[in-house]
This record gives sequence, structure tokens and C-alpha cells, in this order.
Amino acid sequence: MSPSHFFRKPCEPSWSAHWGCLVIEIVFRQALRDSVDEVLEKMFFAETLGEASGPDEAGASPADTITVELTFQGEPSGSMCLRLTADSAREIAADFLGLEGAEISSDQISEVVRELANMICGSVLSRVESAATFHLGVPRIVACGQQCAESPWNTCYRVQLSHGRLTVNIAAGTTKCPQPVQSAY
Repeated sequence: MSPSHFFRKPCEPSWSAHWGCLVIEIVFRQALRDSVDEVLEKMFFAETLGEASGPDEAGASPADTITVELTFQGEPSGSMCLRLTADSAREIAADFLGLEGAEISSDQISEVVRELANMICGSVLSRVESAATFHLGVPRIVACGQQCAESPWNTCYRVQLSHGRLTVNIAAGTTKCPQPVQSAY
């Protein structure tokens, strides 16, 4: 046990599992929020209109949304699911490519949305575990109605955009606790 009750070791055996889950969720949530906002603003020239509450667009049909899933290996491993409305996807693609929305093909939209998922995932992971090495899978468009992977370590962030909503869900496994170092004292 740590000699100090105020500065405990990061994986102290007396810590409850609930406390550890809550801390990791808070860290992932903040990293997810910061990453989504930064990537949209700096790389896609899109402004967020604040966090959206409630479930995804209740009236939106699967044909009106685009969903991308991306897996990652490292410590922790997991997957990220990004879902946005078709109107938002078209607007983001147009801003990213510097074209008018009507000039954008569905293939271009798919490519840009996959790149958006890749950038957000990389940003989140580098914020959560900056010293770790991760291997990102190839982002793939998920078929309409198909659900993304579930995990006990789910963190979701929904943001309102000018033309719809963007939802990012990251599901990560538990992180390993560092091995205790024996003190010479």
C-alpha cells in the first residue's frame, strides 16, 4: 500500500474497480471532446455548435447517415465508431476538399469521412496514451443498420454541426497497470 493516503499509486489494489472505470471514462471523454473539436476546426474547417444531447437523430433513416468503424491495437486496444448525417458528411467533404457540395461524389464523401475517423482516433489515442504505439486499422464504412462494436469501456460524444449531428463512440479495453518498482529505501 502507498505510504500516503493522498497520493496513491495509479493501480493501488485497494482502489475499487468502479473508481478506475470512472477515471478512464473521464479521460477518454475529455480526449474525445478535445479531439473532435480540434480536428473538425483545424483540418475540416467545420465549426461545432456545442454538444448534442439525447440519442442520435430520432427521425433519421439509415440511408440518411454514414457510419465508419475503425479498430486500433495497442494499449489499450479497441474500436471507434463515427456516425454523421449525410448532409453533414457532404458539407465536411466539401470544406475539406475545397469544392462545392454539389460537385462532390459519394466516393469522395466516403473517403473524407474515413479520413475524419482516422484523424479523430489518432488524436484521441495520442492524448490518452502519448507514449504508447498504436496500430490503426483501415476505416471502413459500416452497412446501414449494422451496429458498431460494444465494450464495457464505451465513451460517446455527440456534437451538433450546422447541417446535422456527428456522434463518435470509442470502445477501449482496460489499460495495463505499470509493474510496481521496488524502492531501494
